[in-house]
Amino acid sequence: MRCWRIDLQRSFSLYLTGELKSDRIKRIENHLLDCGPCRTGIARLRNGHRFASQMPRFKPQRDPWDAIEAAIEKAEAGVSTAPPARALVASLWRKPTFAVGAVIILIVALVTGVVLLRRFSSEHEMKGLLGLEALDTSEFHSVNIADIERNTKPHIVAEGYVSQVGINDEDGDFSFKLVENLHQAEPFIICEIIDPIKFALPEVGSRVRVYGVSRYDGQDNHNWYEVHPVLNIEVVR
Repeated sequence: MRCWRIDLQRSFSLYLTGELKSDRIKRIENHLLDCGPCRTGIARLRNGHRFASQMPRFKPQRDPWDAIEAAIEKAEAGVSTAPPARALVASLWRKPTFAVGAVIILIVALVTGVVLLRRFSSEHEMKGLLGLEALDTSEFHSVNIADIERNTKPHIVAEGYVSQVGINDEDGDFSFKLVENLHQAEPFIICEIIDPIKFALPEVGSRVRVYGVSRYDGQDNHNWYEVHPVLNIEVVR
């Protein structure tokens, strides 16, 4: 079974580098105790970090840019004594410091390209979840808003009216409040839409069916149940 705790997964790299606060670390570690897919993901990230840390570090002894800049200026000035571009490049390549620097730049470019490609693929994979047909609906347990505190299933579907919409001040994620009755403030569930999943916020007063991951937010001034992240939204006619 796939884990949909994207809110935690996007912090795994910071977790490995020790850049998270203690409460965030505890939340991730508690989740890892029960989640095999995320433990596997953490292991892969850790191996990647270890590989990157073991790569040799090279520092060019001399910056070749001065020679390149001088050759360019001579070429622009029409000085006939300037060596041909091919000869200039060949002479620079024969210098060990230039060759090492060029190889390092090439490696960095390749690594950056791989990282960007994986991020692009991940974002498109998550954007592909916008349609309900992309989800295995058998994994989602139907829950009434009033009964959310008794729910023990990780993947739920809840239906209700949108009473408020807004943006999370901490991370800029969109959220909306789901209630059973628009004339009553409680009971409610807070539903959060987080990157890289993209949804348009539902209109206040509309009735929607929300698919996502159930959790309890025990932070100060919160203490409420959430669907976080939201994986799909259906407008109920």
